[in-house]
Amino acid sequence: MKILLRDTQTGLFYAGPNQWTTGRDSAQDFKTPDVALDVIDETQLNAMEIVVHFDEAAFDVPLTIVTASARNL
Repeated sequence: MKILLRDTQTGLFYAGPNQWTTGRDSAQDFKTPDVALDVIDETQLNAMEIVVHFDEAAFDVPLTIVTASARNL
């Protein structure tokens, strides 16, 4: 299992600072959702979701990230 970040607008996965990829295998594995959320906060990424990725992509679980500003809409 991997914890990935995906841009909801482009569908690309985070591979590192200013690096994006179409492949889950080359995306950065954050190990835990907390670490992924820290990176989102530190780098001020927008329109992101956490993807819990399993060996078969059909079982992937996308987790929508709702920011405080989005909850106030």
